[in-house]
Amino acid sequence: MDRPTIAVSAHWHMGPERMEWIAVQNLAMEYSPNPDALDKLSSHVDPFLSAGVPIRYHAFFPHHPLGHVQPEIAERAFEAHTAAVKAIQQQGGKVLTIHVGLDREEPLDHERVVKDLTRLVEAASERGITLCLENLRTGLASRPETVSAWARASGAMITLDVGHALSCPRVKAGEMTPFDFVDAFQDRIYEAHIYGYEKGHHHYPPHDLTVLGPILDRLLETPCSWWTIELDSYDDILSTRKLLLEHLGAEESGIQNE
Repeated sequence: MDRPTIAVSAHWHMGPERMEWIAVQNLAMEYSPNPDALDKLSSHVDPFLSAGVPIRYHAFFPHHPLGHVQPEIAERAFEAHTAAVKAIQQQGGKVLTIHVGLDREEPLDHERVVKDLTRLVEAASERGITLCLENLRTGLASRPETVSAWARASGAMITLDVGHALSCPRVKAGEMTPFDFVDAFQDRIYEAHIYGYEKGHHHYPPHDLTVLGPILDRLLETPCSWWTIELDSYDDILSTRKLLLEHLGAEESGIQNE
């Protein structure tokens, strides 16, 4: 397959400086909008879309828990995610990554999870958007069999967060390996989040590709065509991009458009 697009994450609260830096570095972008101010999305991303920066979207909405056991909370969460789908359609967006179970303290209803994911996939599909479900480090969504079942039942694709897979308790305990995630998600992996590992709420960069390299090789055998570097430090981003490009045998010039 062609070389995957290499992107960098940007959240609304990081300000325009982060987005400007990504553009200067000739990278693509995965943008996380503010769910409570979606009317600002256009002003945030339009300058970069006009400059030709490829952008995908990431709904990091911890206060809007999809599939909550309380129907009124679940419905509000569904409405918030549907509003995000509509907002990114207006910007020409084609891909949105979402989460289930970001807050482990919030109880989930499995049937409601599948029901609302299915509704959301349909709403996105009607607008030409591919919806991807991300695996998490802890909780139900850290279990590849659960994420795979939710995705297959609802029609969602999957964003494989490699750092979450490497850092989840079952992998660290030796009960499974990150390759089990790739195997479980294989035909549905649409994009990947790349970094070394997660501890607490912080992402750490890889120092080499001893661990990541074989996982990346497996990703190249899947439909995944977009790798997002999820790191904060600009130096860490650049060093990670260098490792990825060297592994791919690619030069640091130009980005791959979708």
